[in-house]
Amino acid sequence: MDTKTILFSVERGIATLAMNRPEYLNAINLDMLDEMLRALFSCTNNRDVRVIIIRGEGRAFSSGGDIKVMENIIDQDAYTFMRDWIKRVHLLEMQLRTIPKPVIASIQGIASGQGMNLALACDLRIASESAAFNQSFVNLGLTSEGTYFLPRLVGVGKATELFFTGETIGAAEALSLGILNRVVADEKLEAETRAWAERMAVGPTEALGRTKLLINSGYKNQLDQHLAQESSLIAETAKTSDFREAVKAFLEKRDPHFKGM
Repeated sequence: MDTKTILFSVERGIATLAMNRPEYLNAINLDMLDEMLRALFSCTNNRDVRVIIIRGEGRAFSSGGDIKVMENIIDQDAYTFMRDWIKRVHLLEMQLRTIPKPVIASIQGIASGQGMNLALACDLRIASESAAFNQSFVNLGLTSEGTYFLPRLVGVGKATELFFTGETIGAAEALSLGILNRVVADEKLEAETRAWAERMAVGPTEALGRTKLLINSGYKNQLDQHLAQESSLIAETAKTSDFREAVKAFLEKRDPHFKGM
């Protein structure tokens, strides 16, 4: 696919989507939102894609929404622009949360505002030691976006503090709060992310996708609803060739060779 603001590739089951505006610290504009959505949609039914990495080119993950874009609309119809902008942001976050494949955010440098929330919408987050995070909306006089994800990760009290103050926190604190899954040395981020992705790329993709669905459903379902859905999806996965291969491999005392189906 032709792109102006992202780099997109698929190799050995791993799709890599890199925000590619390094001169602007990967500030998110409308083109980037649309191109990321197109890339993710292309991954959804592509059996060659079994895990997705989201990262930024250069020295930042993303500095958030492009302020220069917003500068052009402050004296115009800001309401209509912002409503349409956030709809696109939310569509991207929904795609990240519902695509039936693992999505890993690989974070270096700053992840600010919508950049941070893009990472929060991913399934897993690995960051370099020098990474930093903030909810910068308050500094722009805006209501915060990302109010669904952050309280569920860090609790209401800490999330409120981060939203209300716009305070920047480092990778170590983000790890202790549960925002991050792993923190690694700066020079090891790419290799460690790739190793993590490679492990999932040879995993039982359909089983992982249904587990992701259950995790998301658990936010809203009552216990009886959730257990019924869990039972149904586990039974559905038992029909896959990966399940049959895993049982056979166990009996034959060898490692399974999953095909993602």
